Amino acid sequence: MVLTLWACGALSCSSGPDREVRGLLANRVTDLHEQGRRFLKHGETSRAKTVFEKARRLAASVDDLPGVIQALNGLGRVAIEEGVPTQAVAWHRQALEMAEKTGDSAAILQSVGHLGAALHQAGQWDEAMGLYQRGLQVAKQVADRETEAVLLNNVGLLEQQHGNELAAERSFQQALEINRAVGARQAEASNQVNLGLLSESRGRLDEARRYVEQGLALDKLLENQLGVAADLSILSRIAEKQGRKDAALEYGERAYRGYQALGGNDRAMAELTRAIRLAKELGVLEKAQRLGAELMSEERRLGPPK
Repeated sequence: MVLTLWACGALSCSSGPDREVRGLLANRVTDLHEQGRRFLKHGETSRAKTVFEKARRLAASVDDLPGVIQALNGLGRVAIEEGVPTQAVAWHRQALEMAEKTGDSAAILQSVGHLGAALHQAGQWDEAMGLYQRGLQVAKQVADRETEAVLLNNVGLLEQQHGNELAAERSFQQALEINRAVGARQAEASNQVNLGLLSESRGRLDEARRYVEQGLALDKLLENQLGVAADLSILSRIAEKQGRKDAALEYGERAYRGYQALGGNDRAMAELTRAIRLAKELGVLEKAQRLGAELMSEERRLGPPK
């Protein structure tokens, strides 16, 4: 599943006056948000966390409420990447409460979407769906098509999780059409991959492969490193289901290299283990031995499981 999250919302990242008429500290807050988003994009969650926390404190020091809201939502995104959705829910609830007090529709929409995604990750699906539907109403009122597409994508995921495959497909396709129209290519990649995962779950493996390959092409173009590694992992799984074990091995090894480069140890080790199994099944013993040696090296480097 590829849950679409917001960088600062699919809205404009700037809130309030232009840089030229804002104070130096407020502009510094904006710069910190941009830096945090870049760190997140490249999988550097600990650095992103430090930057967003600094942005939150600095924004609070000058009563820059939009800056505080963005920082809280940034910290929530970090918590999602760290695998702590309950903490993400707490950050995003704070952001939404503050946004509602300001009455800023853009900040409210951003925070509603973030909180819905965090609740979704935390397994609180009913509340998440309610927030997505609320967000869709606001997005349509303010003609924010990018955010509408983000919400439609995530509604599709919930529909799929409830077994409503046709409704899920309809939501993904609607999101894809909007993202193509507005040129939101990273979100389009997410839609393509989600359509691929839906097709895979229905046993339509050729169709699934085509969708994910299109998503991979976009993620590579945009240098979305985590997305590339995830797409390769999915393609490896689909290829194995199709009986194309040689392709599965190639994709799996590439996924391992991608996760390894990003420091995603658990995911890297899972891909490496699968690649070793596939190499053995194919009788490619030299590669199996080489990958096995890498596995042993990684296990020594990482130490015993905590």
